[in-house]
Amino acid sequence: MSAQGLHSADVSPETHYRIKQFLTYEAELLDTFALEEWLTLLDQDITLEVPVRTAQDPGSERSEFSEESSYLREDYEMIRERVGRLKKEYAWSENPRSRVRHVIGNVRVLETDDDELTVMNNQHVFRSYGDTPDHDLLSAQRHTVLREIDDGFSIADRTVYLDHSILNTKNLTLPLL
Repeated sequence: MSAQGLHSADVSPETHYRIKQFLTYEAELLDTFALEEWLTLLDQDITLEVPVRTAQDPGSERSEFSEESSYLREDYEMIRERVGRLKKEYAWSENPRSRVRHVIGNVRVLETDDDELTVMNNQHVFRSYGDTPDHDLLSAQRHTVLREIDDGFSIADRTVYLDHSILNTKNLTLPLL
């Protein structure tokens, strides 16, 4: 992440509204585990990355995020495989199925380039599972490249910058991103 996040690109209110509606729709698909439908929102050349956040000393010029280590770095085929595995009854990471809720906010367009928009948003994702009081709360900033297509947008690229340097969650499954 860089200071680039401090400035927004100039887009029409209609375009900004369409982007927010798209991100809200995507969140609904993830919350309801409609992962096959969510997969249709992704471009075939997508990279989905969740870099590891590193602790650093004040004044350090080193990036807060590792350039070598990621919790997740997936292309379309790997994401498709994960979606297929999550549908199976032996997907132990999601048995019983998590209850997930995304809260999306602070949506800004950072950059526009022909048919692509680089969008930044913050999110909180709540997850509970089973019949215990245990739950997870993940906070992150996402940078997403949206590609304009005939009927809306597709997700061409996404990096999820978690606010946590240590994850206290049983797994990092797709619906949490």
